Amino acid sequence: MVGILAFRFEPINKKSLLKSLKGITQKLCKQNNIDLQDIGLIVHTGTYRQNFRQEPAFAAHLQQALKIGCEDISSSSKHVFSFDVLDGSCGSHHALETIADLLPTMDCKYALFTAGDYRPNKETEWNHKPISFVAIISKDGPLEILDCSFDYKQQNDFTSTAIMNKKYHSEAFTSKPQITSHSIEDNLFITSSEWLSGEQVSRFVEWAKSKNGIITHRIKNRNGRVSDLRWRVNGE
Repeated sequence: MVGILAFRFEPINKKSLLKSLKGITQKLCKQNNIDLQDIGLIVHTGTYRQNFRQEPAFAAHLQQALKIGCEDISSSSKHVFSFDVLDGSCGSHHALETIADLLPTMDCKYALFTAGDYRPNKETEWNHKPISFVAIISKDGPLEILDCSFDYKQQNDFTSTAIMNKKYHSEAFTSKPQITSHSIEDNLFITSSEWLSGEQVSRFVEWAKSKNGIITHRIKNRNGRVSDLRWRVNGE
């Protein structure tokens, strides 16, 4: 049983994404009496980073900023595995599914899941108010991750491409995106396609707190691909 033990989110505002997520993680661990050095897995997801970079992994930057496992290497050193999982709007589901698969096999107490986006540059059209989201995931968290499924039947050829030139990097699209509005149907929470990663996850977990039993979080990417992540709340 792998699930979210505790979570916290805040608007990024004028902070960098790294400073925002670092601060939230420190507050969250302090509130829940969690030692940062008990975290052995760090997974980050998001769509946008500065100048559309994908490497090095943002999770590795966060690990260094938090000084988790940053000690001299020896035969007794604790290993910390940090990486990003990127897949457009559906990245958070892939990331959480990965944590659910890996954490039970690891010799550590917790995994750190983070989600957030940052305006790539001043030239990028930007109507978002990004949210930084952090969750501590344990092997017995009350918001349990069950399974994830993907539906490619409605997927089209919509893609986003970063265009590089000497002055700045910009973004171009091959076709119009499919727009999905936010809605709730009984135990199904459907995310708006206009929300970025931090807003997707934060809105869902806030809703999930009041639920019991099996619930589903659905994300429809702007290319039409659908991702469903099932959860069990309160172990019922």
